[in-house]
Order: sequence, then C-alpha cells, then structure tokens
Amino acid sequence: MMITELSKRVIPFRPHDARRMGEGCYYLDRIVWLNGGGIELGDGVGFNYGCYVNGLNGLVVGDGTIFGPYTMIHTASHNMKDVTRPIPEQGWQEGPPVRIGPGCWVGMGVCILPGVEIGEGCVVGAGSVVTKDLDAYAVAVGNPAKPMKSRR
Repeated sequence: MMITELSKRVIPFRPHDARRMGEGCYYLDRIVWLNGGGIELGDGVGFNYGCYVNGLNGLVVGDGTIFGPYTMIHTASHNMKDVTRPIPEQGWQEGPPVRIGPGCWVGMGVCILPGVEIGEGCVVGAGSVVTKDLDAYAVAVGNPAKPMKSRR
C-alpha cells in the first residue's frame, strides 16, 4: 500500500482513547496505542504515521505538540532483578510518567524513555533517544539526546 499526500488519513482520536483527550487531537493512518487510560493529551496534539505510544506509567502531552513518523514513547520498563526467572515473567517497573510540554516538535524516529520530562517548546531531532530531562526550548539531538542550543 502506498500512502501519499492525497491518500493519507488524518484520524481524530475519540474521547475514550485516553484519560484526557484535548480538542483536535489526531493521528495519521497507523499507530500503536497501548494503555490509553494513563495518557493525557492537551489540545491539538498530533501523531504522524507509525508511532508507538504506551501510557502504562502515565504520559502527559501539552497543547500543540507534534510527533514525527515512527516516534516511540515508552513509559515503563521490565523488571529484571530476579536472574532465576525469565524477564517476561517479572512484570513491569512502576515509575514517574513521561511529561512532554506544550509546543514541542519531536522528530521522526525519536525514542522517549520512561520517566523523561521534555520542557515546553523543545525540538528533538530525528532518530534521537531521549534518556534524560530536557529544559524548555532546548534543541536536542543524538543517542543519548543532548541539548545543542536553545530556541530562545
């Protein structure tokens, strides 16, 4: 199947897709959306094609934030301390939610890891892996993502 500008679909989220769903939130065609009961979206939040979003430990996204294609947001990790048991049998670690401020642009293929806070107005470059908090208006790139400059 080929998706073009003429064929892609902008699909509005439904109110019951998340704990809180702001006005005008949408995704393009395909998305993996897990544990929506832990997700809160502000107004006008958009997810491009192929994003993976898991709200198990909580995800809060501010107004007007957009996510590029194939962005991954992980809010939980496997428990793995018991070396006598397989990791899939050990359940999930509880932790702080992922928080992403308003007005952010998260580029294509970015991976956001559990417990991270991304400040207002940040830009995260394509392919970056966000392992630590980013201050408001930071422009961050790399693996791990590091602030390169400020938009201010």
